[in-house]
Amino acid sequence: MSAASNNLVGLDIGGTKVALCIGASDGRVLARESIATDHARSPEDLLAECRARLDAMLSGPGVAPAAVGASCPGPLDYAAGKFLDTPNMPRWHGFAIREWLRANFACPGAFMNDANATALAEWKWGAARGASTAVYLTMSTGMGAGLIIDGRLFEGPLGLAGEIGRIRLRDDGPVGFAKRGSAEGFLSGPGMSQLAQQEALICTQRGEQSRLRDVLAARGAINAEDLCAASAAGDAAARRVTDRVALELGRLCAILSDVLNPDVIVLGTIGTAHPDLFIPGASRVLLEEGVAASARHVRVVPSALPHRGEQSALAVAARLLE
Repeated sequence: MSAASNNLVGLDIGGTKVALCIGASDGRVLARESIATDHARSPEDLLAECRARLDAMLSGPGVAPAAVGASCPGPLDYAAGKFLDTPNMPRWHGFAIREWLRANFACPGAFMNDANATALAEWKWGAARGASTAVYLTMSTGMGAGLIIDGRLFEGPLGLAGEIGRIRLRDDGPVGFAKRGSAEGFLSGPGMSQLAQQEALICTQRGEQSRLRDVLAARGAINAEDLCAASAAGDAAARRVTDRVALELGRLCAILSDVLNPDVIVLGTIGTAHPDLFIPGASRVLLEEGVAASARHVRVVPSALPHRGEQSALAVAARLLE
């Protein structure tokens, strides 16, 4: 790429898809595509396709963006510029993302943990805009947090701040990060699936009718969207599960409120898709368990970004030009 432009390039790398976009420094997404994350493909192979598609989106290989940002699942080794042991993407373990960015783009490039990148995007353009201190909770395939503290992104000396999925909320419960009862166990999509499947088994043994029981019989598994759709439709067993998730979310929010005194806690993927299932219950628990003044101050809200993944990557790119 040679001729410069004011456009930014964003890559949102995830376990389900890689989202590609061309955007502006104010967070507007000008063009976007996505490629399914085929776990049989190597990172090099998948990203080569991404690069080819970005060339086409930029109107040919002669147009260079001003900056490129990559939003990546954590944890990441910032010093070495590599993926670490990302739980759901084993072929990416040790992949040198910084080296790939340098080899493929002549403009400045950077990568960031996806939770941090989305916290930055929410603070710049979304639900945390104007906040001094904010927390973004991913609530997706994994469960992590991005932290804005006193008006700046806080990543910690190793870039590992916000890895809250490992916090043990209960002595027992669904498994996340090899821990029963962890925040990731209760609040990620796979963790919710574990709870839903246990509840379906209870329904079977009680003789209780439930959509959860029907989905498990038909598919052999229940995903988070199945669970939330059943709960929203009034299925009693599904509602017991989402109420439990809301309770544990409230406990986590109380911990974050007590420690950080944030202005806002922004919920990601599942919380954004189904705020009515989780925010009222979580807010009640937060008020019951948190320091009263801080718990009354903080707002728990869904994301306000229309293209959250793409805009998280654009926020990483835009930061390079500040």
